[in-house]
Amino acid sequence: MKRPYRKGEIKVYYKKMKIARPIQKPIVIILMKRVAFFFFVMCLLLILLYILGNTQNFMDKTGRMTLGLMSAAGICLAFSSTIGIFCTLLMFFSGRFRYIGGIVIYASLLLFGVIAAVLSSSILILADGYGL
Repeated sequence: MKRPYRKGEIKVYYKKMKIARPIQKPIVIILMKRVAFFFFVMCLLLILLYILGNTQNFMDKTGRMTLGLMSAAGICLAFSSTIGIFCTLLMFFSGRFRYIGGIVIYASLLLFGVIAAVLSSSILILADGYGL
């Protein structure tokens, strides 16, 4: 039986793939993403801490401190996601249409931050007796 190639040669049946570099994102987009993620996780942890504090009968002073921190974290989340929306819109209008998902995520984070800040502030007002 004859071989279609010479002795010592190895026939390659696949194409060589070029190594593709990852998409380079601007540093502002990366920083905004990390800042918004930090404040989102902080809000979630403070909500969890407040819920656990209510079930474990924490002191009123600790609950108010948690609500104050949650209000501040919600405001910071809303502010950072607003800046993220503007930066992502600038990238979107420059012709890069892959940032549509980022706009949606930042908008949902903005909504979550506003809701967390409003609810924690309203609970603080009701706890101090100003609402009655």
